[in-house]
Amino acid sequence: MKAVLSTWPNTTFPSEARDGIWRASVCHMALSELDVVEGLAIDALFMASANVGVSLSELLHWARISPRTWSRRKVTGTLDVLESDRVARALRLFDRCVDVLGSPDGARVWLHVANPSLDRRTPWQVAGTEIGAERVFNLLGRLGHGVLG
Repeated sequence: MKAVLSTWPNTTFPSEARDGIWRASVCHMALSELDVVEGLAIDALFMASANVGVSLSELLHWARISPRTWSRRKVTGTLDVLESDRVARALRLFDRCVDVLGSPDGARVWLHVANPSLDRRTPWQVAGTEIGAERVFNLLGRLGHGVLG
């Protein structure tokens, strides 16, 4: 069973969603390990892009999906397991930021501001790898418990 976006505002994405930042209402997607293993629907990329506040091209670069691969994925409609895992990481990261910081807008800002605890890089930059994401999730855990940086 493929994970699909039942909460997305429409099924045909406007050009702004495909080509740039489209700040729709925050969409949540409950993902299971099986969803990732079977491959997420490409709609998950649009949702992650809108939630995190980055263009689709920036998210594709962050998730290490080349333009040629993206062209193939648009035809199949499904990401492979590694691509799905990276997109799921972006969605989990955003959800955790909203939980800790209290709002989607606050989460978007926090993700894109350089942080001294992350060697003055943004949480979004650091979370591009699994090891980096662990650092960001740990930082969010500390913030959630009232421990600064």
